[in-house]
Amino acid sequence: MKFFLASCAFWGAAAAAVFAVRPGSRLNRPAVGTAGWPLRSAALVLMLLLILLCVLPMGLSPVWNGEIPEHRGQYEGMAESILNGRLYLDCGPVDPKLLEMSDPYDLDLRRELGVQYPWDHAFYKGRYYMYFGVVPVFLTFLPYRILTGLPLAAYHATQIFTALFIAGGFALFYLLAKKFFPALPWSSWAALSAAFCGMSVWYAVDAPAMYCTAITSALCLEIWSLFFFIKAVWDSAGSRQAVLFGMLGSFLGALAFGCRPTIALANLLAAPLLMAYIKGKKFDRALLGQVLLVALPYLVVGGLLMLYNYARFESPFEFGVKYQLSVSNQSECRLTFTRRQLAEIGRGIWDNLFAPPEYSGSFPYVSFGSALANFPICAAGILLLLRKKALAFLHKNGLAPFTAVLLCLPFLIVAFQTVMMSFQQERYRMDIYWLLGLLAFLSFGILYQTAEKGKRVLAFLLPAAAYATVFRSFLFWLIPYDRNFTEYYPEYLERFAKVLSFGLLY
Repeated sequence: MKFFLASCAFWGAAAAAVFAVRPGSRLNRPAVGTAGWPLRSAALVLMLLLILLCVLPMGLSPVWNGEIPEHRGQYEGMAESILNGRLYLDCGPVDPKLLEMSDPYDLDLRRELGVQYPWDHAFYKGRYYMYFGVVPVFLTFLPYRILTGLPLAAYHATQIFTALFIAGGFALFYLLAKKFFPALPWSSWAALSAAFCGMSVWYAVDAPAMYCTAITSALCLEIWSLFFFIKAVWDSAGSRQAVLFGMLGSFLGALAFGCRPTIALANLLAAPLLMAYIKGKKFDRALLGQVLLVALPYLVVGGLLMLYNYARFESPFEFGVKYQLSVSNQSECRLTFTRRQLAEIGRGIWDNLFAPPEYSGSFPYVSFGSALANFPICAAGILLLLRKKALAFLHKNGLAPFTAVLLCLPFLIVAFQTVMMSFQQERYRMDIYWLLGLLAFLSFGILYQTAEKGKRVLAFLLPAAAYATVFRSFLFWLIPYDRNFTEYYPEYLERFAKVLSFGLLY
């Protein structure tokens, strides 16, 4: 009976949400640009609810919350090392067999020799290092350690970065809607913002420490970097404010390289935004000075990161990935442009972006597929972006170069992943989900802004599609995978199944 009542509550709330945005609903009438304080307050509540729904479950699995510690304390260890004036990790004595190996990065040989070593650390010249970017250590782990005297658990840092990413996503989508899609209903903006932000971080909810700490920190920095860059170009009151916003954007974007370089490739979006800013302006000494000031944080932060890399690995461009002691020999991964590698890149793009969906024979029935198969709303958005009206809108509003780079970025990131990583995991798609969501938001905004008929129906379909995306993210979170909550506590998966099926399953 309790599962039936819970089902009624769950599906009743879902039905109420759909009914609230029905064609002709009052929620669909206020546009983003005209929404008053009650709706703005409601948007803030929605954002906070989404943050809570994403960050609270991160502490459920004992594998990821620190109750069962394994190899997920590198960030905490790096903070301790820095406090003690070291750039390497103190992992105890190095196994002499590891020191004697001709190729210590060969997993099969390590197993054959019975080598003892800390998993997934970088190993170089007899010392262990952290190959994950060091920036999260300075942003969260080190300040927390200094202020409290206690180490910060990695999943708590992921919670912080996830919350800030969601706030940045809402802010970015609001800025874009207010500037380019002022007719977009408030309900559509709010629903799409929640859907695309939740879609981008769902895997971090599943397995928050330590890999997703690196990913969410880069996502957080990049979303806010893009927000400030767009503020500088299209929403600043004069050149001084534009330079300030631009410097903030470049500072945050540069820091992302010290978190996860693949996500930091999104800094390429700064190029078309710079083009949009200088278009129509006289290129004189003053404008050159503005450009140099905006570029300065890239030079400073980039120089410090290269110095950090050189001090550890004697190479300014080596973060330690090729020295990692993991499942594959990363020291062999390099760009060769051979026919075989190009074929692998093509296969990687297909598998990560276009491969058809897969389904499981057991609850929750979904299985991981390509990014566009996992979230069809993004595929629909990209297809709608190719309409003549959409292309004309992009050119008219100066968004065409920005959108072209945005469209190319997922392909570039996947190609980079394919070359540098010998296998793919679902968490790697977090590098591109947020970009696909941004593309889809632009597409749907243009669709509504340029529609001559059927706006009432569109005002219903857009939130409905967003609801479906949120629900699909929820189903992915339920998949027993990567030692997450439902894998560790399978009885709760049965309870979720009963709730969603009115108690008819199991």
